[in-house]
Amino acid sequence: MNAEGVGRLFARDQMAEGPFPEHYEPFESPSPNILHPAVTNNPAARVYADDRANFGTDADFPYVGTTYRLTEHFHFWTKHALINAILQPEQFVEVGEALAREKGIAQGGWVRVTSKRGFIVCKAYVTKRIRPMQVNGKATHVIGVPLHWGFTGQARKGYAANTLTPSVGDANTQTPEFKAFLVNIERTDAPDA
Repeated sequence: MNAEGVGRLFARDQMAEGPFPEHYEPFESPSPNILHPAVTNNPAARVYADDRANFGTDADFPYVGTTYRLTEHFHFWTKHALINAILQPEQFVEVGEALAREKGIAQGGWVRVTSKRGFIVCKAYVTKRIRPMQVNGKATHVIGVPLHWGFTGQARKGYAANTLTPSVGDANTQTPEFKAFLVNIERTDAPDA
């Protein structure tokens, strides 16, 4: 509720990047911002120089990664609960069937997912749920990276998903940009136990 007693469809003075919601591409994107070619990313976002140096390009990291939670997990504390570890015992990434075929990745095979900031090694879950999207005239593959695992907990040890994500703060909320970033994926051997 605003001081004048009514709601607004836009905020005249409370948004860092302007009064209307605007579309900007993530700082790591395989596609230019076709709505605003001269301003691809949010100019009001919080990005430090050292973090900017750690952004990858689609030449080296051609796929889009996105993090998300699983139904069986609540934040990170359920990795310490045995029942959740039984339901989701080990880390995995979701890979669409088309990308899995292209890269020779088998269901349950080990993969290494890398970004400019680091890597994770886990099993691949090949799925029909994630299909390539046509973005700006080219196929764009997405790799799903559930977050929850780490070096401690009841489940098998894994890697922190945020090892892959960039440090970017949304202009208004300072929420990190963990939902879209560039990665690469390749088959690999199982990690040492």
